[in-house]
Amino acid sequence: MKVKFKIPTIPVAKQRPRLGKYGSVYTPTKTKVFEEICRLAYRNRFYFEDKYISVKILFKFEIPSSYSKKKKQQALEGKIRPTKADIDNYIKSVLDGLNRVAWSDDRYISSICAEKIFSDKSEIIVEIEDVE
Repeated sequence: MKVKFKIPTIPVAKQRPRLGKYGSVYTPTKTKVFEEICRLAYRNRFYFEDKYISVKILFKFEIPSSYSKKKKQQALEGKIRPTKADIDNYIKSVLDGLNRVAWSDDRYISSICAEKIFSDKSEIIVEIEDVE
């Protein structure tokens, strides 16, 4: 079984847990909201219960308006790639958002492939496939 879907939002990197005023630990609001957007984008699709899966994620970032025409063209051709935030933090935020919604536990993820590119609009394309 293969499921491919789009998350129509700007990718958000997973932020570190914060310490509250009285020593309690909490997840930053920006991360919580992004994970909820991931959950909503996946709703009513196939649930990979106790199956080993492969996940492919394509992070598309809008080209900054400050780029020159030449630099914009290079970005669209893939010669310039986004460097803001580590890709592993982007992956973590998407996987945490889909955990227990798309699959039973993230321990069943046996392979991950991810890429950051520039595009006309920001979005995330996720492809989940069971490993046979």
